[in-house]
Amino acid sequence: RAGARPAALAGGGASNEEGLLPGRLLRDALGSPHLDSRPTGAVSLDEWRALSAPALAATVSDLEFAHAVLVLDCEPIDDAPILELRIRKGVRRHRVKLAVASDRPSALDHSAHSLRFGPGRGAELAAALAAELRGEDSAQLSLAAGTSAEALGALAASLRDAGEEIVILYGERLLDGGGGALLELADALGLAEHGGAGLIGIPDAANGRGLREAGVAPNAGPGLADAPLEGGRDTPAIAEGLRSGELVALYLLALDPLRELPDRSGWDAALEKATTVIAHAAFLTDGIREHATVVFPAEAAAEKEGTVTHPDGRVQRLRPAIARQGEVRAEWSILADLAARLGAGAPVRSGAMASALLFDAVAMYGGLTLEELGGRGVRWPTREQAAALPPPAQAPCAREPRPPRKARNGTLVAGSYRSIWAAPEVAVSPALAFLHPRQRVEISPADARRLGVADGVETLVIDETGAQIRAHVALRDAVPVGSAFLQRGIASDSAESLRGSRIQIVAIVDAPAETQPDAGSEAEAYV
Repeated sequence: RAGARPAALAGGGASNEEGLLPGRLLRDALGSPHLDSRPTGAVSLDEWRALSAPALAATVSDLEFAHAVLVLDCEPIDDAPILELRIRKGVRRHRVKLAVASDRPSALDHSAHSLRFGPGRGAELAAALAAELRGEDSAQLSLAAGTSAEALGALAASLRDAGEEIVILYGERLLDGGGGALLELADALGLAEHGGAGLIGIPDAANGRGLREAGVAPNAGPGLADAPLEGGRDTPAIAEGLRSGELVALYLLALDPLRELPDRSGWDAALEKATTVIAHAAFLTDGIREHATVVFPAEAAAEKEGTVTHPDGRVQRLRPAIARQGEVRAEWSILADLAARLGAGAPVRSGAMASALLFDAVAMYGGLTLEELGGRGVRWPTREQAAALPPPAQAPCAREPRPPRKARNGTLVAGSYRSIWAAPEVAVSPALAFLHPRQRVEISPADARRLGVADGVETLVIDETGAQIRAHVALRDAVPVGSAFLQRGIASDSAESLRGSRIQIVAIVDAPAETQPDAGSEAEAYV
């Protein structure tokens, strides 16, 4: 009944095969171009193609043996802890020079040349650093990035002196400000010209690279080919389309928008307006329980078969470690059956058949077999088929820097991060539940004194739109004055509930029990 008005979103827990088949369901069967796997919106296809170029593809071992590693706009201990261990090993055993450029203090700071920039300004920092390395005036760019020209110059000098083999490990949220700046930085460092150098992007979600290459993007088909249908909406636009009634149905694959995506209230309204919400879920989170019309119980990670793609381009095989529970079916099986019933393609009878469809559809994976992947996987950038990656139609360039954001009138500029423990699996596990994070707002001691709050105090965090959450204060010496950091991906009081970029922090008064306000009047409970 939805016709061409449904959309689909895939979370990072989906395999490559599970990412390929929603395209068959939506694009081929229903004529809808609206599918995405990136929480914060689309990146241009030319930027994806340029960032995926084999000449820029660093390996995990390069992190250990390069002359220098630049950690840019990510926190490896939360985002990719195995890569963080490789970096530490390289620093300790092979004297790798380490630089960290991030908005939030990093666990690697103690062994690195560190630079802080404004929350969410990774693209501006990359553009400023590229200009500095080229010998251009970077003063305005460093201002837009929220750092000083002196700190930027010191970082550039450290990278110049390090050697030719430099690896940039970056967080994909940097691409929200445009991937052209990162490509300019790679060019300024000559990464494509030297073996052992290159880029590794930590995706927003675990299998983000594999889903993108399987075609779960509004502007790209499988293999980063041109999108089969034009006009696809990205994730924020899908929410807007549901709220406006232009889209009427939503297919969710291993994703709860209320827990995983920015603008929780906006997504709550979007899901409420949708006539049909179909979800594959391994855990019945609050958003799925409240809004889903149909829920397919999904496989846990240990039950899956298929493939995923590592951030360095290695296609890896998933093998079931335990049997599926009860009536749980493989997600690829359900997706393929739905598409077949709607007249798009023949049924898929086995996991091996689903993988064969993937290898045929993604040009860079062409000719792969599950047997070839074995236990170690295969890096597609080193194969002959890598030449099938379409080149950019035009070379991406850095966008105009966004105006700098500064704390003013008692507000702080808000940034966010996601703890490695912010996951439903942790929350429901009796052995791990104590690790599941509660919301805390990280601020500097100087800001705490100015605002009259102390470490551990419960506060209301209120943004400029009036949205608010509760959080306990956590003082950190290394947080830049004027900034504050909140956690994403937690069940309650998550940073996704806020919509603005500036926040106020107000301590909650402990009133006697008989005078405690009702839940609807908690505004009366703070000073």
